[in-house]
Amino acid sequence: MLRGYSVIDAHCDTLLSVIGANAIAGIQGRLNFFQRNEKSYIDLSKLLEGGVTCQFFALFVEDSELPRAREQASRLIDEFDALCEGSQGKLFPLRKASDLDKAVRNHSVAGLLSIEGAEALEGSLDNLGYFYDRGVRAIGLTWNRRNPFGRGVRAEGEDGLSPLGLELVEAMEHMGMIVDVSHLSDQAFWDLAAAAKRPFIASHSNARALNSFPRNLLDEQIRRIADSGGVVGAVFVPDFVTADPPAGCFEAFLDHIDHLVKVGGMGAVGIGSDFDGYTDKGFHVLADASEFPLLAQGLERRGYGEEAVAKILSGNWERLIREILA
Repeated sequence: MLRGYSVIDAHCDTLLSVIGANAIAGIQGRLNFFQRNEKSYIDLSKLLEGGVTCQFFALFVEDSELPRAREQASRLIDEFDALCEGSQGKLFPLRKASDLDKAVRNHSVAGLLSIEGAEALEGSLDNLGYFYDRGVRAIGLTWNRRNPFGRGVRAEGEDGLSPLGLELVEAMEHMGMIVDVSHLSDQAFWDLAAAAKRPFIASHSNARALNSFPRNLLDEQIRRIADSGGVVGAVFVPDFVTADPPAGCFEAFLDHIDHLVKVGGMGAVGIGSDFDGYTDKGFHVLADASEFPLLAQGLERRGYGEEAVAKILSGNWERLIREILA
């Protein structure tokens, strides 16, 4: 990168590709994570070329696997552990804040495990300790659907978090885990915001003021995350970026960065690519993880100085990780 920027990316669905079950991105067959390939946005080579020093890896359970949610999430962790073992130290798990210090730009990547949709807990807080012990350090309480902890953004109704969901937030904060609001319904967001006592995040969401996609955040939600000390990860999904993706995703994405900074402040904006979590329709913000240097250049062209670019690409996530996972 021009100035040696590091990148922390708060969301990807690459582990589904590793096991050959990535229907959400339309990726068929198992991904060889150690071989550069054209079918996925992320592999080890692309992460290293892009200067990624920490990648959040989501554990997502498809609808068809919900009856075996804990088992499926555990399988994904098994695959992650195998990747770390086979990488010869180039990929390693991030379980505490000091693990960030082991990552060397262009040489090694810390992997932080997150659960996307708490169905993996199978409706019981007793399973939280199991996943913590296996290395999970962040949880988004819902995906788009409803689960025992709350209502996702595409589920019918007007309710938000359940009493069990509020208990989950409290338990996660007590254990030192990152609470993620991406995919929550608006009411669930505000229920969580009222209960939270520590910083919380939106791992992969944009600004609804620029594109009225339901997964994007209202300005008052962005401000509330910022006020908590949290971070919003701006997301690359074309439909989240602009209502007219072919017209120019890259510049429209930078518009979201500008808006998030304006509303939430420079300390509340990061990246949450959602790489390998959507289909490539021939237009994109970045072609894959190796192109993060282009994002750095784009931010500089928008007038962001070196310190600001460093905060957006990694520094704000690093601050939050060091605070929550201390």
